[in-house]
Amino acid sequence: MDSFFHHIYDDGDEIFQLEFDLTWLCTAPSITTYRVNLLQTTTECYKDYVENLLKGRYKNSPKIYTLNDLPEVLCIGSVPTPETLKPSVKEQREIIVDGCCGAAVLRGAHIYAVGVLAMESGTKLHDIVNVYADLTGKCKKGTNIRFDSDKKVYLGQGRVLMQRYQLFGASGAKTGIAVEMLNTVSGVPSIGDLSSAKALLQNLPSIVCVRVLNPQKNEIILDMCAAPGNKTTHIAELMQDKGLILALDKTVNRIALIEEKIKKYKFNSINVYAYDATKSFDGKLNSETANDIKPPFKAETFDRILLDAPCSGLGNRPILVVKTTAKMLDSYPRIQRKLINNAVALLKPGGCLVYSTCSITTSENEEIVAWALAQHSDLELEEAVPIMGSRALPCQGLTEGQRDMLQRFSPDTKKFDTVGFFIAKFVKKPI
Repeated sequence: MDSFFHHIYDDGDEIFQLEFDLTWLCTAPSITTYRVNLLQTTTECYKDYVENLLKGRYKNSPKIYTLNDLPEVLCIGSVPTPETLKPSVKEQREIIVDGCCGAAVLRGAHIYAVGVLAMESGTKLHDIVNVYADLTGKCKKGTNIRFDSDKKVYLGQGRVLMQRYQLFGASGAKTGIAVEMLNTVSGVPSIGDLSSAKALLQNLPSIVCVRVLNPQKNEIILDMCAAPGNKTTHIAELMQDKGLILALDKTVNRIALIEEKIKKYKFNSINVYAYDATKSFDGKLNSETANDIKPPFKAETFDRILLDAPCSGLGNRPILVVKTTAKMLDSYPRIQRKLINNAVALLKPGGCLVYSTCSITTSENEEIVAWALAQHSDLELEEAVPIMGSRALPCQGLTEGQRDMLQRFSPDTKKFDTVGFFIAKFVKKPI
């Protein structure tokens, strides 16, 4: 297991420094979480459904439990896995996937047709195969011989549901599951994505983030970078679909993901716009010139704003391939500061702004908070409750008390082994 987790591969030209051991980033979180839609069902009912599914799949089912502070959350623990789970006999065929698909497999996903890079000739339907991830990007799509590389890592075993001609034929790959995973080195249950109108597969910190925002019925709320809409729909659930949520994202394709969820959940409180949130504030607008609430917005329009900012993603465990260079990493704080400037202008006095990222770097988190407090004298921190993570890291411009008000999910978060994440809650001082 240790050797596997040290196989992280960097194909960028520059190496950047992180505050943590990369080993943690290479491992999959040990808990899987679903956010239950309490407008559709109860957590207990959904728990019964998942328990029955797992009992039919595993002799020793993983622990399934709820959280008192987050009544909509259902947690699924890991499956007991031998510490030295290794590839079985050499005679077994091998399947190769890329690093992105490999990360999903370690989080409990099956392998869809589009994700298969290589399948050895002679592989038969229902064969048990060894599954590897190619971290070099050198395995060519459709390879029919064993791919040899010291940069391929073992993921686990799966059962073949599609053959080579179905995956790589002239008509193109079929849709659907090509390999059903039976076990993985991560121990995360291989049950795929059970998301439906009743529950959504979502990382724990992302759920906490919206609870920190604490949306109330009949408020006007802005979700600045909303796609794919998981947090947007959570806001609507907590508001009981009463109020107005404006959801923005830059690209039409990503907006379609939000609209799909709105349709599935039958929400009426969400309006979606393809719009660049760094330009969402227009200082020329006022009450006389802007009657409709659509982008760009006039000052002090919103009761609460969620800014789940574009970031490096250096918290999305497991990271098997690092493509982020130092130059790319430096670009994110510039965008994040622009977004905060717009958010502060759009927030009503007394309103709440929640800033979050799925990165563990201080440059995108603590340093952004310190900058925001120095730049905007009308902002102050409020404790980001419910606190489920660890306190913030030391940072110039932040006091010890302010560090306690922030929360980050990182290697020192002992209570929950989840993805890397950061949450800050600002309040705009009343006039």
